[in-house]
Amino acid sequence: MNPKVKFKIDAKKDLLTFKAFITEAGFDDGRNLEWAIFKRHPQLRKIVKKKSGIDYLFIKKYIEGLYKKNIVAVTANFKIYEVNWKKKENQFFDLVKDLFYNRPWPKGKYIAYSTIWGMFPRFLEDKTFQIPIKYKSNKYINVIIAHELLHFMFYDYFCENYPRYKHPKNSICVWHISEIFNSLVQNSPIWLNVFKKETMSYPEHEKIISQLKKRYKDSASLKVKNLISDIEPLVKTL
Repeated sequence: MNPKVKFKIDAKKDLLTFKAFITEAGFDDGRNLEWAIFKRHPQLRKIVKKKSGIDYLFIKKYIEGLYKKNIVAVTANFKIYEVNWKKKENQFFDLVKDLFYNRPWPKGKYIAYSTIWGMFPRFLEDKTFQIPIKYKSNKYINVIIAHELLHFMFYDYFCENYPRYKHPKNSICVWHISEIFNSLVQNSPIWLNVFKKETMSYPEHEKIISQLKKRYKDSASLKVKNLISDIEPLVKTL
């Protein structure tokens, strides 16, 4: 059975996400922290960089203040997002069914939470993710939703079929494979025919994507095994 995405506005989730960005900043030299927090909310830079430590009560009030200020617009946006997704979900699930050989979806909550931050994280454990409270293009939200759902299916498939990657030391390598996989899939002709807009890629993946994308203009070759077999050896060169 295909999951039904639920849409939820929740400021508390954004505080947890903020803390996660802080915790993980050491793994990428603070790149995601810059993209997710400081680029969108430069006034928080001083709060985060304080030697005395981060005032999380201030961050909590800051988040709650933005939600309160924008609640009417956010509520309206989330209604639009839900309506727009329902128009595309059946086509999306048909594409995924073909891509993953009719594999059943993993169990989870499948909730799209709101976020004020500039990146939209996913949580593999409970199959939840975040989408922006507002965006320059409402139609691009469908691309974000498809991107995160695709990750849930990919990780479920990959962990089962490539057990050699289960050790935590391989998590970054698997992340590279998953992001390149999503870019090649979502930017293929058959997917663009449905979603109209390309998904964004990470700079370090662009060379590999450019090298492989011509192979997947034909929808018949767009299968998970083919993609992984092409991506895996190239990721080892990163």
